Amino acid sequence: MTKMKLQYLGTAAAEAFPALFCQCDACRRAKAAGGKDIRGRSGLVVEDTALIDFPPDIYMTSLRFPIDLSRIRDIFITHSHSDHFDMAELEMRNPVAYCHLEEPADAPGIRLYGNDGVKRIVDWYAQQGVAGFYSFMETQYGGRYRAENGVVFTFLPARHMDSERSGIYMLESPAEGKRALYAHDTGVFPEETYRMLQGHRFDMISLDCCFGRLSAGVSGHMGLPENRETVARLREMGCVDEKTIVVVHHFSHNCGQLHAELEQEVKADGFLVAYDGMTLTF
Repeated sequence: MTKMKLQYLGTAAAEAFPALFCQCDACRRAKAAGGKDIRGRSGLVVEDTALIDFPPDIYMTSLRFPIDLSRIRDIFITHSHSDHFDMAELEMRNPVAYCHLEEPADAPGIRLYGNDGVKRIVDWYAQQGVAGFYSFMETQYGGRYRAENGVVFTFLPARHMDSERSGIYMLESPAEGKRALYAHDTGVFPEETYRMLQGHRFDMISLDCCFGRLSAGVSGHMGLPENRETVARLREMGCVDEKTIVVVHHFSHNCGQLHAELEQEVKADGFLVAYDGMTLTF
């Protein structure tokens, strides 16, 4: 059986880590440490040709690892916050003005998927003449969307924003027989999401851990206390077992912990701590 491949772009929250302009102890230590403690804004590459989210750091991230953005055919957006969807940066994909691509002039371009909040941004840019190099499909909860690489993305409710249908994605690869859950940005899952996950066993789950060892409460984001509760609930449901890879990701400098400290914090849990450019095959 072949394996599914996922690669993390950035692994920080909106302000990055070290955070822009910040002079806190965690940011000072991260700058001094470098390496895995330098975190850009979050996103994921799926099987080399699809993305979840399009963060503002994607240009430098693609050079650091490297990632061939010309191969990207599908982009799935979780919500409209600027650290997850930068339409101005995506405009650089326009072959008429900004790039030269080895593809026919009538090629379909990027297929962009996003919720009602993303649609409002896309519509505004279209009014300014930014169009023609992508198609757009508005995502609905429970909707299943097949990328060109064959992976099926199912849009599930997140507990993050009240002003739009923010969501997370379940990924299923029929060819590999693999299933993953990418859950950023969200607080404790809504009951509707748990109902939609029922009956699905996951090879990998990636959970929001914005607050590190601290509790985030219920809404917006999670910390390790909520991560542990979520994993326990999914285990009870049969969605997670001893073979499931559990990754924590999307860290804010407000958690106060560097990469090695986070690894030590979750050692007993068996969780992996994501870092920029980390690749998983399973």
